[in-house]
Amino acid sequence: MEASQRDKVSAPVSPLTLLEILARQAQQSLPMFDLQTLGGLAPSRYAQALKSLRNAGCITFVGEAPEQVIRLTGSGAEVVRLARPA
Repeated sequence: MEASQRDKVSAPVSPLTLLEILARQAQQSLPMFDLQTLGGLAPSRYAQALKSLRNAGCITFVGEAPEQVIRLTGSGAEVVRLARPA
């Protein structure tokens, strides 16, 4: 198994992980179900993470379910920037 895959398996997924995934996207957004797949969270944990990120102003929801897109906000991008090692 490659090191990056090993790290992904062993590293706990957190709301910050979801922000980092969004930050790596060209448009800093992804369809809701694509983000869940990439984040690897169980549905209940994913919903809880989205709620906390939305309440913190780090993400916004664009569109209507089931085609909703999750977009990183300026505040969310700043969180990712500050969380990166120097």
